[in-house]
Amino acid sequence: MDTKGISKLDLKRRNRRQILLAIREAGTLARVDIAARLSLTRAAVTIITNQMISQNILEDLNGPIPEAQEGPKKKGRKKTMIRINPSYKYVLGAVINDNDVCVGLSNLAGESLGSAVLELNDKTEQQEVISFIVNTCVELMQKQNITNKQVLGLGIGIVPPRFAQFRAENKNGIVTFTKLCYLLEMELSVPVCAAGAIALYTLANIDYKAAPNTNQLLIYSGAAYHSAAISDKELLGGIAADTAAIDRMILDPAGAEWEGYPRGSVHAEITRAALLKLLKQATGKDLTIDEANALYEKGDKAVSSVLDRALDRLALLVYNLAVSNHANAVTLQDFCFAPKSLGILQEKLNMLAGNDELTVKISPITGEKSFLAGCALAMEKQFFDLGGMQPGETMA
Repeated sequence: MDTKGISKLDLKRRNRRQILLAIREAGTLARVDIAARLSLTRAAVTIITNQMISQNILEDLNGPIPEAQEGPKKKGRKKTMIRINPSYKYVLGAVINDNDVCVGLSNLAGESLGSAVLELNDKTEQQEVISFIVNTCVELMQKQNITNKQVLGLGIGIVPPRFAQFRAENKNGIVTFTKLCYLLEMELSVPVCAAGAIALYTLANIDYKAAPNTNQLLIYSGAAYHSAAISDKELLGGIAADTAAIDRMILDPAGAEWEGYPRGSVHAEITRAALLKLLKQATGKDLTIDEANALYEKGDKAVSSVLDRALDRLALLVYNLAVSNHANAVTLQDFCFAPKSLGILQEKLNMLAGNDELTVKISPITGEKSFLAGCALAMEKQFFDLGGMQPGETMA
């Protein structure tokens, strides 16, 4: 291993990070298997994991794995499995969506320990949102009897339509929220990090236990469409990735028109605003998405003609994005589907993909659990990237 230019502290942090990532991917892992995966010596893995166990970061489950059904039994000590201690520390998360703010608390296993939601409208001021985030974080910590020293940090995701409201700064293509983070750090006395919400939704939806070479794709439907890809269980482009490249894609050159977009574009064909416009043309009524979905379930012909066409367009978009990103698993974030729509979409994708498997699912990180996208950022920045080490921790 080439360690030239790397301090002993940096090397320690890197090795600890690699071990934590390997355990996260497997769920539980034995020391000997960690050493094999990371090309580290068993002695080095034992030293590092023992230290992290003494710090309560890892748990030695002390449970031997089952013996193989066939073949001779091996002599020596049985493997004991190690996992990340979900209660070592906690993380706070918040996501500022188009129509609401969701704030919550989770452990290191991503399990919700409570959340609250504030509905937003055009008159909601920035200070009201900040106060809600601060007050909710304090209330959740008090309810769980957790101090800010037990909290690794607060992660915040902001959807693009809210960037201006929260004074996003674009530096060389990287969007930051310096003032928002500063204000919240002053109030909560915990590290705060923020990024675009779509990247964080993608991060929170990574299936770390997926088979090797399973590329994943997230498609977000809000005021506009966004997408982000996962390769080798890492977010392509990181949290600074540009997720807004698909709204101008053309689904039908002779399709619907929308000012500022090409004819038949994603924005003109399948955004919520476009669907409501097409539904009014077909029915003569101002329907909400929920009302349209209810009529679709009942088989209303006018509504079905619009939504079936939209599902055709969406299937084409999903398939093309999956192919271009070599993805075989797609997660849909913040889609307002009628219950039968997902099954219809999967059938259409099966026809397009042929023998190539392409699965689609709805993200569980939504509603009162959308804050987990912010938690994913806090965990990544304040736990995994640091190898579980705390500021000021030394080689001791």
